[in-house]
Amino acid sequence: MSLVNFGIVPGGAVGTELQAVTRRAAMPAVVVQLGKATPTLSAMLAAAEPVKGGVSPVTIPVQGTRMVTGQFVDYSGAGSAPTVAPGLMNAEYNLKAFTTWIPYYLFEGLIQQDAELVPIIWARMNDAGNVASDTLATKLFAPLSANTGLEPFSLPDVFAATDPTQGALGNIPVTNAWWKGNNATIASLNVGGTALTTITRAGVLASLHWAQKLSGGEPPSCGLMSPGAFMALAADVIGAERYNITPEGSYGEVGEGPTVAFPALRVGGVNIYSDVYYPDNTTIAWPNYNYLQYKIHQDAAFTVIGPESLLPQYQLGYVMVMLCLLETVCSKRNAQSMMTGWTGALSI
Repeated sequence: MSLVNFGIVPGGAVGTELQAVTRRAAMPAVVVQLGKATPTLSAMLAAAEPVKGGVSPVTIPVQGTRMVTGQFVDYSGAGSAPTVAPGLMNAEYNLKAFTTWIPYYLFEGLIQQDAELVPIIWARMNDAGNVASDTLATKLFAPLSANTGLEPFSLPDVFAATDPTQGALGNIPVTNAWWKGNNATIASLNVGGTALTTITRAGVLASLHWAQKLSGGEPPSCGLMSPGAFMALAADVIGAERYNITPEGSYGEVGEGPTVAFPALRVGGVNIYSDVYYPDNTTIAWPNYNYLQYKIHQDAAFTVIGPESLLPQYQLGYVMVMLCLLETVCSKRNAQSMMTGWTGALSI
């Protein structure tokens, strides 16, 4: 609808006349208002690995108990006879199917032919990718057991200490120490000898080393926080920053000026990121992407199928569908950690 009687465009009969004889100056692009950036989904897709079909197409042999024993011996070299100790089993995952349907009607094309500002099919196909990104990121942070059997596991599912059935390993006890995530409250670490719970550098560093210890000494790939929790940590970091700038130094020659604060906070050598999809101000997640990533079918990796005619449905048009077969797969759950009970997050 034309905007008249506003700015330099008059209203009334004169404005109506101008509308009838004047071409609009329209921008030939669509500015999407619904997009969100998510470092977590980006990391999961960057680490994704292709798989093929089959029943349980993702099958990972895992070892949870020792298979041999060692012993010290005397001068004779004699030792106890070895015994067979089974320690291997398969972690098995099935892929989940996500689809985004894209309609295109014949008369839309005829109306827009040689007259479009933005091809509507282009806008819909672009939105299909955005819908997939938003849906997968939302499901990635869904609460424990909230996703159905048709949906991928969420990070809370992977990090849980109470779900030994994930991966279909069989009848292993809930009390097992290896096929489960690491969970604890920050108060249990007794930071500073006072059971500190506020988000500080010292507390986050203690949380990092707690996660590293329980994963066998291997540090996590990064830390994930909500925007409010991230800013509480940033506030503690910024107060300790110093900026030493000399005219000869490259830092002083930056055209935009020196950088104050950073998009990722580095604590103990591990980057910590804020994710707008992260729903909880009281937790910090420590994922290890060496053992956690999407597995995506090599022939259904956000593949567009079609277009197919709608004539069998007595309709003039076409339909396409974007298909992705994937699953959130973790091959070492005790390398994934989550620390809870934090306080002091900002309201963002």
